[in-house]
Amino acid sequence: MRIRTEVSADLAEDEIVIRVKARDERLTELEDAIGDLLRGGQCLSLTSDGREYVVEKHRILFFESANGKVYAHTADRIYTAEHRLFELEQLMPPTFVRISKSVIVNVMQVESIHRELVGNGELTLRGCGKRVYFSRAYYKLLQYKIEEMRLRK
Repeated sequence: MRIRTEVSADLAEDEIVIRVKARDERLTELEDAIGDLLRGGQCLSLTSDGREYVVEKHRILFFESANGKVYAHTADRIYTAEHRLFELEQLMPPTFVRISKSVIVNVMQVESIHRELVGNGELTLRGCGKRVYFSRAYYKLLQYKIEEMRLRK
Protein backbone atom coordinates (compact mmCIF):
# COMPACT_ATOMS: atom_id res chain seq x y z
CA MET A 1 0.00 0.00 0.00
CA ARG A 2 1.27 3.46 -0.76
CA ILE A 3 0.15 6.78 0.64
CA ARG A 4 -0.02 9.92 -1.49
CA THR A 5 -1.06 13.41 -0.42
CA GLU A 6 -2.15 16.17 -2.78
CA VAL A 7 -2.54 19.79 -1.72
CA SER A 8 -5.07 21.80 -3.73
CA ALA A 9 -6.17 25.36 -3.07
CA ASP A 10 -9.22 24.77 -5.30
CA LEU A 11 -11.08 22.60 -2.75
CA ALA A 12 -13.99 24.10 -0.81
CA GLU A 13 -13.24 21.73 2.09
CA ASP A 14 -10.67 19.03 2.90
CA GLU A 15 -11.38 15.64 1.38
CA ILE A 16 -9.89 12.21 2.02
CA VAL A 17 -10.19 9.65 -0.80
CA ILE A 18 -9.10 6.04 -0.35
CA ARG A 19 -8.82 3.86 -3.47
CA VAL A 20 -8.66 0.09 -2.97
CA LYS A 21 -9.11 -3.04 -5.06
CA ALA A 22 -11.45 -4.61 -2.50
CA ARG A 23 -12.93 -3.81 0.92
CA ASP A 24 -11.27 -5.69 3.75
CA GLU A 25 -10.74 -5.48 7.52
CA ARG A 26 -7.71 -3.20 7.16
CA LEU A 27 -9.80 -0.65 5.25
CA THR A 28 -12.50 -0.68 7.92
CA GLU A 29 -9.88 -0.14 10.64
CA LEU A 30 -8.34 2.70 8.62
CA GLU A 31 -11.74 4.38 8.14
CA ASP A 32 -12.46 4.07 11.87
CA ALA A 33 -9.05 5.50 12.81
CA ILE A 34 -9.46 8.47 10.46
CA GLY A 35 -12.99 9.06 11.75
CA ASP A 36 -11.76 8.98 15.36
CA LEU A 37 -9.03 11.50 14.58
CA LEU A 38 -11.50 13.82 12.87
CA ARG A 39 -13.95 13.50 15.77
CA GLY A 40 -11.32 14.34 18.36
CA GLY A 41 -9.62 11.08 19.24
CA GLN A 42 -10.39 8.00 21.30
CA CYS A 43 -11.24 9.73 24.60
CA LEU A 44 -13.75 12.21 25.94
CA SER A 45 -13.35 14.62 28.86
CA LEU A 46 -16.11 14.11 31.47
CA THR A 47 -16.66 15.23 35.07
CA SER A 48 -17.80 13.45 38.21
CA ASP A 49 -17.83 14.72 41.80
CA GLY A 50 -16.04 17.92 40.78
CA ARG A 51 -13.15 16.03 39.15
CA GLU A 52 -12.35 15.80 35.46
CA TYR A 53 -11.79 12.37 33.91
CA VAL A 54 -10.58 11.28 30.49
CA VAL A 55 -12.76 8.32 29.49
CA GLU A 56 -12.25 6.08 26.47
CA LYS A 57 -15.22 6.47 24.14
CA HIS A 58 -15.74 2.72 23.69
CA ARG A 59 -16.28 2.34 27.48
CA ILE A 60 -19.32 4.63 27.40
CA LEU A 61 -22.60 2.70 27.34
CA PHE A 62 -24.96 5.59 26.70
CA PHE A 63 -25.61 9.30 27.13
CA GLU A 64 -28.85 10.65 28.55
CA SER A 65 -30.20 14.14 28.90
CA ALA A 66 -32.12 14.96 32.08
CA ASN A 67 -32.78 18.14 34.07
CA GLY A 68 -30.82 20.29 31.62
CA LYS A 69 -27.64 18.19 31.89
CA VAL A 70 -26.13 15.39 29.83
CA TYR A 71 -24.92 12.29 31.67
CA ALA A 72 -22.49 9.68 30.31
CA HIS A 73 -22.94 6.16 31.73
CA THR A 74 -20.21 3.52 31.89
CA ALA A 75 -20.65 0.09 33.47
CA ASP A 76 -19.53 1.37 36.87
CA ARG A 77 -19.96 5.16 36.94
CA ILE A 78 -22.05 8.14 35.82
CA TYR A 79 -20.30 11.27 34.56
CA THR A 80 -21.50 14.70 33.47
CA ALA A 81 -20.70 15.74 29.90
CA GLU A 82 -20.09 19.34 28.88
CA HIS A 83 -21.50 18.70 25.40
CA ARG A 84 -25.14 18.59 24.37
CA LEU A 85 -26.59 15.46 22.76
CA PHE A 86 -26.54 16.80 19.21
CA GLU A 87 -22.83 17.68 19.65
CA LEU A 88 -22.07 14.21 21.00
CA GLU A 89 -23.70 12.65 17.93
CA GLN A 90 -20.96 14.34 15.88
CA LEU A 91 -18.09 13.64 18.31
CA MET A 92 -18.73 9.97 18.97
CA PRO A 93 -17.82 7.00 16.75
CA PRO A 94 -20.45 5.55 14.37
CA THR A 95 -21.30 2.89 16.96
CA PHE A 96 -23.33 5.52 18.84
CA VAL A 97 -26.90 6.15 17.71
CA ARG A 98 -29.80 8.19 19.03
CA ILE A 99 -32.63 5.98 20.30
CA SER A 100 -34.92 8.66 21.76
CA LYS A 101 -35.07 12.42 22.16
CA SER A 102 -32.96 12.13 25.30
CA VAL A 103 -30.68 9.08 24.80
CA ILE A 104 -27.74 8.10 22.58
CA VAL A 105 -26.53 4.50 22.98
CA ASN A 106 -23.38 2.60 22.00
CA VAL A 107 -24.85 -0.27 19.94
CA MET A 108 -21.71 -2.35 20.56
CA GLN A 109 -22.74 -2.51 24.24
CA VAL A 110 -26.32 -3.72 23.64
CA GLU A 111 -26.93 -7.15 25.13
CA SER A 112 -30.61 -7.56 24.38
CA ILE A 113 -33.62 -5.77 22.89
CA HIS A 114 -37.16 -6.10 24.16
CA ARG A 115 -39.74 -4.47 21.93
CA GLU A 116 -43.40 -4.00 22.71
CA LEU A 117 -45.92 -4.32 19.88
CA VAL A 118 -47.12 -0.82 20.60
CA GLY A 119 -44.96 1.95 22.04
CA ASN A 120 -41.40 1.99 23.24
CA GLY A 121 -38.88 -0.80 23.75
CA GLU A 122 -36.08 -1.54 26.17
CA LEU A 123 -32.36 -2.24 25.70
CA THR A 124 -30.25 -4.11 28.25
CA LEU A 125 -26.56 -3.21 28.18
CA ARG A 126 -23.59 -5.57 28.55
CA GLY A 127 -21.76 -6.17 31.76
CA CYS A 128 -23.93 -4.12 34.09
CA GLY A 129 -27.60 -4.86 33.46
CA LYS A 130 -28.42 -1.17 32.96
CA ARG A 131 -31.55 -0.62 30.89
CA VAL A 132 -32.53 2.23 28.60
CA TYR A 133 -35.73 2.81 26.69
CA PHE A 134 -35.94 3.53 22.98
CA SER A 135 -38.69 5.28 21.08
CA ARG A 136 -40.39 3.41 18.27
CA ALA A 137 -39.66 6.41 16.02
CA TYR A 138 -35.95 5.54 16.31
CA TYR A 139 -36.32 1.74 16.15
CA LYS A 140 -35.55 1.34 12.42
CA LEU A 141 -32.37 3.42 12.79
CA LEU A 142 -31.36 1.32 15.80
CA GLN A 143 -31.91 -1.91 13.84
CA TYR A 144 -29.92 -0.56 10.90
CA LYS A 145 -26.98 0.48 13.12
CA ILE A 146 -26.87 -2.88 14.91
CA GLU A 147 -26.85 -4.72 11.58
CA GLU A 148 -24.19 -2.38 10.16
CA MET A 149 -21.91 -2.90 13.16
CA ARG A 150 -22.41 -6.66 13.04
CA LEU A 151 -21.36 -6.73 9.37
CA ARG A 152 -18.26 -4.61 10.12
CA LYS A 153 -16.99 -7.09 12.72
